[in-house]
Amino acid sequence: MKHPLPAVRSVKAAVVGALLVSLPYILLLPGREILGPLPAVYAVLLTAYLLPLALCLVTAVCGVLPMLIGLITALSTMTTLMGPTGLLLGALYVLPIVGGFLALVWFRVPFKRSCPILIGVHVAALALVFAICQRMTGGDLYNAAGNIVADYLERWDMGDLLLYEFYATGLIDLSESLRDNAVHSGLYSFTLSDAARADMLLSVRTMITEQLQLLIPNLIANQSILGGVACLLLPLRFGYLAEEKRAFRRDEPGERQPVDFPDLEMPPFQTWHLPRGIGWQVGLALIGGYVLRFSSAYALKIAGIMLYGAASSVFMIQGAAFINFMQKRRGTKRFWRVLVPLLLMLTPFLMFIGIFDQMNNARGLRKPPEPKEDIFP
Repeated sequence: MKHPLPAVRSVKAAVVGALLVSLPYILLLPGREILGPLPAVYAVLLTAYLLPLALCLVTAVCGVLPMLIGLITALSTMTTLMGPTGLLLGALYVLPIVGGFLALVWFRVPFKRSCPILIGVHVAALALVFAICQRMTGGDLYNAAGNIVADYLERWDMGDLLLYEFYATGLIDLSESLRDNAVHSGLYSFTLSDAARADMLLSVRTMITEQLQLLIPNLIANQSILGGVACLLLPLRFGYLAEEKRAFRRDEPGERQPVDFPDLEMPPFQTWHLPRGIGWQVGLALIGGYVLRFSSAYALKIAGIMLYGAASSVFMIQGAAFINFMQKRRGTKRFWRVLVPLLLMLTPFLMFIGIFDQMNNARGLRKPPEPKEDIFP
């Protein structure tokens, strides 16, 4: 049996894979302000949303060595931008997820077991990072993050311009008494008055604090499910396709070599669906979470955000499977079968497609309930 996790699957794939992971982080290093302010914020977002998936995908398609190169580059950039704290938090988040993926593939754990396991690893890693950040900030993470962003904008040369753009687009507010004399124009530039700048920075702190209070709980629930599924689905699928292509190139005339790749018995994505009973439970969780989000009690509101995020993620995955089913039936090219669901993930539209498929059995995957026999002839 072929080794499930070779160091390098091919030299070309290894070089491309290492570059794809490393290059975005290299562009965030100091001295490249062309990408805008707050490079540490960009690095955190890139790590939270994309790095685990990118590393798992590179491992499956390219090999373990290019994955390690990308991982070292990412953690080195986090260290450069944020110091030892960036290294610690990045490692605590990424290493359990990638390590879990490697272990599941190495031991060939069936997909029905490995998928919940990897989702659980995502939850644990995100919760651990959040708990450490809370401890580092004395239990006041949200306000601390708002202060960091506001202090950076106050020191940055282009800070006044960005603050004014925030104000012009309605992201932050400015006291009515300060609006008339907020801007001092020069020959080639303009600056904000001290009072206007202070008021705008206060609005930035408030905006960051409020948004993080909603974003982080939703990230733990939503990203854990979507990330856990994606970190298995995409690497296993594209790893199999890449290995199939290599096997085809190695084939002798008149012979066809079998593709030996650990697909973990993953069912075709177009057939993914929820059983009826589980579907009703997820639907009730979605409704309950939506209602609780408007609660005046902070604990209930956070619980509602997490419940709604988890349930909506499940329906989004089913919606993506339905889209994939329809695209395959129409003969859509693989590129669009990947791109379209990923773009729809950015909107709630995919969730409604999943709910529609669950309620109508549009793909005909669930057998209709058998009619009850009449006890009277």
